[in-house]
Amino acid sequence: MKKHHLLTLLGVLFFVPVMAQRVEKVSGEYTYVITENDNITLREAKRKCLELAKASAIRGQFGELITSDVIDSNVETDGESTSSYFWENTVAMAKGEWLGDTEKPELDITYDDGQLVLKAKVEGMAREIVQSKADLKWEIMKDGNDKKIATQSFDSGERAYISFRSPSDGFVAVYLIVGDDETSCLLPYPKDADGRFSVKGGRNYLFFDKEKDPEAYQYRLKTKHRQEDNQFVIIYSPNPFTKCNDITGDKKHPNSLSTHDFQKWLLKCQREDPDMVVNKKWIKILHNTQ
Repeated sequence: MKKHHLLTLLGVLFFVPVMAQRVEKVSGEYTYVITENDNITLREAKRKCLELAKASAIRGQFGELITSDVIDSNVETDGESTSSYFWENTVAMAKGEWLGDTEKPELDITYDDGQLVLKAKVEGMAREIVQSKADLKWEIMKDGNDKKIATQSFDSGERAYISFRSPSDGFVAVYLIVGDDETSCLLPYPKDADGRFSVKGGRNYLFFDKEKDPEAYQYRLKTKHRQEDNQFVIIYSPNPFTKCNDITGDKKHPNSLSTHDFQKWLLKCQREDPDMVVNKKWIKILHNTQ
């Protein structure tokens, strides 16, 4: 891989009430304090601070969802797991979704009395959530001793898989963001000439596994750095959508485009399709120098 590595009804006219989903320009700030006892890397802290600033901007405009769920997302750092349920749940409670930045986020870092203080400021477009969307079940997987296992950490060269299930028929795409300059399209596969990958509701899929699908493409996650953070993006909609206009890769590399162009395409899709669901998960790729 390169750097790494979806009626016309005759006779009677029915009027169906549709709740409008407002799209607004929002801004927000958040201060994140790291103490000496916190087990978190600076990279993770920056990411969390920016996400919490976005959640603050959304809550300020649209309010909060009523929820009692505790989302526990374990992040592995050098073999140790840290719980991030607090910030994940805070983001989930915001009654809206972030569509994209309108200004480059600002992030200031200072050191005060033995504590690292991060202050984030964001501006962007957000859409109010007024109805529930499809609840997707998906995990990032890799090869275990005798079965595929869910993970957020890969050794360089390991294959990646995605387990996926949607509640209804629809279309799905999978992207891997490998930095500010490159995003790779992993699904639809290059062979899918129409740029779409359809799925059936309630069916379990394992993407990128030739044992499950002989026509599947397989991908290895690679890095030359000691550690590299990538992000998987799952895009699902019950409505047909076509993948972004990317550059065809060779036999070893998936189609790709700049991350900026990918974000522009995704923002356009989300604005036009209120039923579209976009889920993201971070992974680590570790390079064993021993």
